Amino acid sequence: MTRLLGVVGMYGLMLLGWTVVGIFMLVAPARSGNAIHESFGLFPAIGPRDTGKKLLVRIAGLSLLGFAARFLLGVSRVLS
Repeated sequence: MTRLLGVVGMYGLMLLGWTVVGIFMLVAPARSGNAIHESFGLFPAIGPRDTGKKLLVRIAGLSLLGFAARFLLGVSRVLS
C-alpha cells in the first residue's frame, strides 16, 4: 500500500507540474517566456509588443496542458 501511494504521489506531482506550467504559460506568456530566456537561454526575450513570441509561448503552454490530459488519460486506463 505504501509503494502504491508513492507511485500515485509521483504521478500526481508530475501531472500537477505540467498543468501549473501550462496554465502559467497561457496566462502570462511574457513572464514565462522571459523566465525561459533568463534560465536556459532557449527563447529570445519577449517585449511588450511581441505578439508572435507570446503566441508561441501560449501554444507551448497549450501543448503542455494537452500532454498532461493525455498523461492523465493513460494513468486512468492503467488504474481501471
